[in-house]
Amino acid sequence: MLSRQHNFYQQFLQLADALVISASLWMAHALRFYVLNKLIWFDDYPLEPQFANCYWMIAVALPLGPLALEYMGFYQTQPPISWLNSVGRIAWALFLVLVAIFTCVIVVRIPQATISRTALGLFFLLATGFLTLRFVFFRLWLKQRGARAHLRQHILLCGLRKDREIWKQRLLSQPDKNFEVKAEFDLREEGLAPFIETLHDEMVDIVVFSLEENIIPQIREALLACEAEGIEAWVSADFIQTLFTRVQFDQFAGQPLLIYRTTPAISWELVAKRIIDVTGAIFLLVLTSLPILIIAILVRWTSPGPIIFWQNRSGLHGRPFRMYKFRSMVTNAEQARAELESMNEMSGPVFKVKNDPRVTPLGHWLRRTSLDELPQLWNVLRGEMSLVGPRPLPLYETANFGDISQRRRMSVRPGLTCLWQVRGRNQITDFKDWVRLDLEYIDRWSLWLDIEILLRTVPVVLFGWGAK
Repeated sequence: MLSRQHNFYQQFLQLADALVISASLWMAHALRFYVLNKLIWFDDYPLEPQFANCYWMIAVALPLGPLALEYMGFYQTQPPISWLNSVGRIAWALFLVLVAIFTCVIVVRIPQATISRTALGLFFLLATGFLTLRFVFFRLWLKQRGARAHLRQHILLCGLRKDREIWKQRLLSQPDKNFEVKAEFDLREEGLAPFIETLHDEMVDIVVFSLEENIIPQIREALLACEAEGIEAWVSADFIQTLFTRVQFDQFAGQPLLIYRTTPAISWELVAKRIIDVTGAIFLLVLTSLPILIIAILVRWTSPGPIIFWQNRSGLHGRPFRMYKFRSMVTNAEQARAELESMNEMSGPVFKVKNDPRVTPLGHWLRRTSLDELPQLWNVLRGEMSLVGPRPLPLYETANFGDISQRRRMSVRPGLTCLWQVRGRNQITDFKDWVRLDLEYIDRWSLWLDIEILLRTVPVVLFGWGAK
């Protein structure tokens, strides 16, 4: 996997493993002195002095445990190790931790009579078991994540056949299996226009370029097309000059790369964003459970048709997903849209009507209060949407984008609210202004910007500012 992503995972896992080792030491001493001592041995020996030893041992094991595991190659990804091999590496790492503990006993001259060998033996067994489980579950999570269609990275390979074959082997050898080669392309033979069509047809996340000196101009144009659409590009060379604003060095399976990225790289902020999405969606679903039930009853009672309306929308890089809303229109709304084209108030490919006759009386109130969007919290939990991000558009609208740079708004996960929502909402009638706000969000993104938008969304929703 990419070295930056690998370093991120490794740091996270090292922190988790340090906590596991510390917890195992405490549990081992608790089992020895508060379970075995009283239930089996009925020993009246004072417990507190011996039990207190686990705290200084934790202070030793907390930093040394992850270092020993790293030294034993427990975190390596190339080649990936099996769970059985991981047990051996865990055992050797824990043995080194025990050696460090006994070294401290000797150096500090702690009476060995106060050190419970039974507790340390229990620690060895508990830590080995828990770390093995952590290893297995993390591998299963990687495998499951790679198997989920909406999380899989779609790859377009560009270059000579021999270079494409090498890259396919590298991608398919990754432990998380999160990459899927959707198409292969030779710019020298096929040209730029079919390349751009392939980006759209295959809903590509990443383009991997293997450079050839005699087609650098064509690759430059292809890179600029990726930049315009917000698609990540990997270039397996270090001698090209482009107009990209974010150029990062990285490596994949030992191959040096220049990565041209217009969206934030993986970071703790992105992890925190996902945590906020999940916890926020769960909290809002629990908080609004009664209103959701009441709205569902009212939708069914006030107009014939289903309670929930769903529509295929364009998600990350145009990948379609099923977005849910409370139905606020008559059941034949999609068929009647063509008859209202002349009333469209939004320039560009987006369709917006101020007094849409298809909206039901209850639907007007739901839209004004944004309560019709509540079912999209399920999309947030599924990872198809975020609490904050550009609003997802129907597939037929994104297919009609006149400027490929407009597609860059789909280079991040769509959201429930965005800058467009808090800076004018439906008062904006030019799609270019809408896109400008979305691109401003992408270029300025930070966790604090998300929090600011969420806070500003509350009064917008409560007072219906900008709603129609």
